[in-house]
Amino acid sequence: MINKKDCGSEGGLRLVPQELDDNPYKKFNMAFALMSIIPFLVFVYIIASRLFTLNIFCSDIGLIVFMSMAVSFLGFYTGYRILKSIITKIIYYAAKAKHSDQTKSEFVVSVAHELKNPLTAVKVALSNLRDGILGPISDGQRRAIEISQGVIDRMSRLINDILDIHKIEAGKVEISRKFCSIPEILEKQTKEFELIAEKKHIKMAKDISGADLRIWADEDKIARVINNLLSNAIKYTPEYGFIKMSTYRSDGFIRMEVEDTAAAIPHDDLEKIFDKFNRLESSAEGTGLGLAIAKDIVGMHKGEIWAESRPERGNKFIVMLPSDLRKRC
Repeated sequence: MINKKDCGSEGGLRLVPQELDDNPYKKFNMAFALMSIIPFLVFVYIIASRLFTLNIFCSDIGLIVFMSMAVSFLGFYTGYRILKSIITKIIYYAAKAKHSDQTKSEFVVSVAHELKNPLTAVKVALSNLRDGILGPISDGQRRAIEISQGVIDRMSRLINDILDIHKIEAGKVEISRKFCSIPEILEKQTKEFELIAEKKHIKMAKDISGADLRIWADEDKIARVINNLLSNAIKYTPEYGFIKMSTYRSDGFIRMEVEDTAAAIPHDDLEKIFDKFNRLESSAEGTGLGLAIAKDIVGMHKGEIWAESRPERGNKFIVMLPSDLRKRC
C-alpha cells in the first residue's frame, strides 16, 4: 500500500526509491541549488559593481532596490515550493501505477503457476485417451480429443510465455553466452515452420550474405527471438504469401531481417506491437507476448529490434545484435 505522505517532502522518501528505482528529489534539490547560484551571483555583481555600491541602499532608490531583490528571492522560493509540490504528486502517482502493475503481474504469475500442473495432467490424460490406452475410441472421439489437445497446447504456451517474461523483467534469467552461428540457428528454426508454411502455401526463402556470421550470445535465447519472429510472420501472412529471412554483418553488428507479405502494420502501431499482450487482430491466435519477449531478449544482448511497414508489400522486422559483446564492455 502506497501512502501519499510517504512521497511528500514532509513524510520522507521511503517509497519513492523502492517503487521507481530512483530518488528524483536528490536531483531536484541539486538542480535548484545550482539555480540559486544565479540570483546570488546577481546580488554579488550589484554589490561589487562600480556603478552600484552599498551606498545605493542609502539613496532614494535604495528601498526600491531592496524590495526588488526581496521580491525576486520570494518569487524564486515560491516557484521552488510549487514545482516541488507538482513533482511530489507526479512521483506519487507514478509510484502508485508501478506498484499496481507489479501487483497485477505477481497475481498473473501466481495463477499461471497454479494452472501449469493441472494442464500437464489433462494433457497426459488426453494423450492416453487418444492412444487408446484407456480403451478403443471412435474417429469422432479422436478428433474431439485432438481439438482439446490443441487448446491445451495454446494454454500451455500462454503460461510459459507469462512465466518467461516475468523472469526476464525480474532479472532472473540466466544468460549462457558462447559463439554461435546465426545461419545454423536460422536453418533449425525454419525447419520447425516448414509444415505450417506448406499448409498455407507460403513460400519461405533465406538470404545469408557474407562469412563469419557468428555471434557471442545465448544460442537458445537468440533462437527464441527468431522463432517468435517467424511465428508472427506465418500467423499474419495470408495463403500463397512470401516470407524472407536475411542476415549479414554490418559495422560490428549482425543484422537479421524477417520480411513478410502480411497486411501492412499502421505506422502508429509499429512500436505498440512490442508491448505485452498487444495483438493487432483480436481474433488472431497467440498470447500477444512473442514480440515483447523477443524485444526483452534482444535488450539483454544490448541490441535493438524494430519493425518497418511497407504499404502493399508487407512488413519487415529487423534485429541488430553486437557480434561480440566482450569488445563493447
